[in-house]
Amino acid sequence: MRVDFLAIGHFTRDVVPGGYTLGGSAAYSTITVRNLGLKAAAVTSVGPDFDLETPLLRGIKVHVKPAKSSTTFHNIYRDGRRIQYLLGVAEKLRGEDIPEELLEAPIVYLCPVADEVEPDVLEGFEGKLVGVTPQGWMRRWDEEGRVYPKRWEAAELILPRSDVLILSEEDISPFPEELERFRKLVGITVLTRGRKGCTLFMGGLERDFPAYEAVEVDPTGAGDVFAAAFLVKYHQTGDPFISADFANCVASFAVEAEGTLGIPSLERVMERWRFG
Repeated sequence: MRVDFLAIGHFTRDVVPGGYTLGGSAAYSTITVRNLGLKAAAVTSVGPDFDLETPLLRGIKVHVKPAKSSTTFHNIYRDGRRIQYLLGVAEKLRGEDIPEELLEAPIVYLCPVADEVEPDVLEGFEGKLVGVTPQGWMRRWDEEGRVYPKRWEAAELILPRSDVLILSEEDISPFPEELERFRKLVGITVLTRGRKGCTLFMGGLERDFPAYEAVEVDPTGAGDVFAAAFLVKYHQTGDPFISADFANCVASFAVEAEGTLGIPSLERVMERWRFG
């Protein structure tokens, strides 16, 4: 099976009332790509506690590095602020964990959630479109699992070998001065800003793209949906401006339902997209 898009990062189990739900950037991004009509694959690590047979992942090629337990997050919201706990972590993902047939994927998305993706995963992807979301490299946690921000020390090992960096205002807020450092290391940087849309940086250019109107129900994963849509459209067109607007459109659907359920089909996107 030839794939169009490869995500590298952990699928997660996210605590919700009554149990768990599917989470993780690799899940949100590959579901997005599948729904847009392309072939998606993921290299991930999960334990026996993870349901790989969930219908949510139907049609997605999943290569698993076995772990004793899956990466599990519990988010607690107090006074509008999120307190995040990491209850379990699966195995690190390295270059040796990428199956040879998946090295042919034309779009590669590095999307760690718990500092699990090692820089050597980029070996073998020369000439491919490589996108990165760094949130998982910007997290640390204490003995109780409470998550805190940290600086992304290995950015110099990854960004010069990548094409697109996509991060959110929330990602960069603890260290806003880091945005300038990141921008110097990669050709295109996109800062997502929720209801305000996104800002694209390329060379000396800075351009804002407004969000599409949406009735927000659950913003979880919207940044990963945006990233996948941007990379797909950029690979198709080579135009970062069209890609940013398209990604804003796709992400507008993602916030309108719980979890992954809002991720739209291509047909729905084309009805809303300004250039559709």
